[in-house]
Amino acid sequence: MANAYALGEAASRTTGQVDALFLFITVVSLFFFLLVEGLLIYFAIRYRKRKGAEPSETPDIRGSLFLETVWILIPTIVVASFFYYGYMVFRDIRTPPPGATDIHVVGRQWLFEFRYPDGSSSINELRVPAGGPLKLILSSDDVIHSFYIPAYRLKQDMVPGQYTTLYLHPDKAGTYYILCAEYCGVAHSTMRAKLIVMEPDAYAAWREKKKAPAALSLAEQGKGLVEKSGCLGCHALEGKEKIGPNLGQDFGRKVLLEDGTSVTANEEYLRESILDPKAKVVKGYPAVMPTFKESLSPDDVGAIIAYLKSLSGDKEKDGKKEGEKGVGKEEREGKEAPSAQKGKELAETLGCLGCHSVDGSVRVGPSFEGLFGRQVEFEGGGKATADEAYLRESINLPRAKVVKGFPDVMPEFKGKISEEDLSAIIAYLKTLKQ
Repeated sequence: MANAYALGEAASRTTGQVDALFLFITVVSLFFFLLVEGLLIYFAIRYRKRKGAEPSETPDIRGSLFLETVWILIPTIVVASFFYYGYMVFRDIRTPPPGATDIHVVGRQWLFEFRYPDGSSSINELRVPAGGPLKLILSSDDVIHSFYIPAYRLKQDMVPGQYTTLYLHPDKAGTYYILCAEYCGVAHSTMRAKLIVMEPDAYAAWREKKKAPAALSLAEQGKGLVEKSGCLGCHALEGKEKIGPNLGQDFGRKVLLEDGTSVTANEEYLRESILDPKAKVVKGYPAVMPTFKESLSPDDVGAIIAYLKSLSGDKEKDGKKEGEKGVGKEEREGKEAPSAQKGKELAETLGCLGCHSVDGSVRVGPSFEGLFGRQVEFEGGGKATADEAYLRESINLPRAKVVKGFPDVMPEFKGKISEEDLSAIIAYLKTLKQ
């Protein structure tokens, strides 16, 4: 991990803050430990009973108000200083930095998915430019995970059914591990990703190289869902109100509720208001909004929240699409054949080898060894040959055909990896013969 006390080594400002806090607590605690233990040893030697000495009567000591005051005040001041210093660091870490870029992070057994404001996504790899603050909006699709970046000294739980947030300051370019710090199942130890912090120029060049056909941003996806779900029948965007509050009000504002309490209109409040609208009813409005718990997926809810934030002006416009609208045919022609080596790297990066072995041993899912070409039996009956078409479907839509004897836990990769990457993975699987 980065050493906060080696000049220029700290990956983020939080690294130095947290390390300095622990160093302060350690040094102060060590000082008093040595002081107390040193005095104990000194008094034990100085006032020990000596051989041949005449017995003496114990002095009549009634106490000392001064000493008792001192040894109460000093520990109190020390502990209070620990609390104050820790609180100041905690407050700084938890304070939203201005101009932060929102990135949604979804944890599931056993990978991390990152969703960017432009609508693109990646698995187990987060690339960001150095110098710009980030706001990670965390959630989980299955069990509790814990998003941990050791080099930044930061950790935050990812809880099913709610959003949590983590603020990052990627100050130094480099590659840093992201781990799951909460036991989440048999492949917990393999649930890891990489935070790749790039110099701004290098990041811009990488984005240019990775240009793809334009996709709808999260906010644009959310706008379509708001219109499709009938939200605008009861909520106006601005101006004269309808049945419910206007959607274009400031994100982060205080909302007064019917029970007299107030709540901040953050991501978690908006998520709860969409899925369980009667949990917190805004004062002055009827409790008539239906729940969308069954009709909207977690991805849909995240997109709607991104749209609502864009209405309030909380974030910069993210309606711009990245990349060109098409990739010329001449650019697609002449590409190299799918590389098995690239497929191997993708299988490692995407966390496939956390659940599937390559040596015939059984883990969470079937072994990749000898998979291509063999007969596969399904849970609901029936069999199929593991050819290219089957492998393609099993990666994109793994729940379409679940292999008998294995749990239905593999996430979908449809839309999350390119066709080229998919072909490379299949090429790699074909090389793993028994």
